[in-house]
Amino acid sequence: MKRNRIIAAVLAAVLTLSGCAYENNKDKKDEKVVQKKKEKKESKQEAVSLPEESEAKPVVDTTLSDLYTDEELLAYANDHRDDFWHTYYWFMAGTFFESSGENGNMLITDPRIHSLQDVENVWYQYFSRRYPIPYMDVNTNVFKETPFWEENGQVYERYHIDGFIGATYFFDHITQKTDDEVWFAYYSKDLNGNINDTQEQWSFVYEDGQLKYGTIVRNNQ
Repeated sequence: MKRNRIIAAVLAAVLTLSGCAYENNKDKKDEKVVQKKKEKKESKQEAVSLPEESEAKPVVDTTLSDLYTDEELLAYANDHRDDFWHTYYWFMAGTFFESSGENGNMLITDPRIHSLQDVENVWYQYFSRRYPIPYMDVNTNVFKETPFWEENGQVYERYHIDGFIGATYFFDHITQKTDDEVWFAYYSKDLNGNINDTQEQWSFVYEDGQLKYGTIVRNNQ
């Protein structure tokens, strides 16, 4: 009888331990299921928050050909030819800014100008930054003189004036064009009506959302 009691007690203990083991295994399985569901949910939320690559819109560059026809570019160039030349010439000759004094040594009184850097900044309001400023280069400047200089904290200009030949000038046709620059052949018409190729090309550059003056190249140089 005593033996039966011992066997019964052993069986009860075994069943109790098995139940605990089962409960522990069940808890671990439940935890794994909950963890997987949580990871799956987080992964799904993360996927939703990321932008889809297919939604990205490609960047389209605007070219001169997209904005203007060749005829419009030629008309624009001729409409702005005088201003192009005068601005270019006035910087070369050192006559662009308001000033006072004697020719060849004029003190600039323009309130915008306090240094040579200010002079350069005004130049690039009209001309493209693609090209270096030509007016300070005596090898390029036809007057072979420095048109602007600083002295004792003030800025001076040369104020060199030359006469003009009695002829009219115009752009005849486009010689070449890229995505953001167009070149024109430069012609003259003298008092007798004779038309001549000046052997120069002038360019306009599309920059900062507008057409700016580019540079002047002489074909025979």
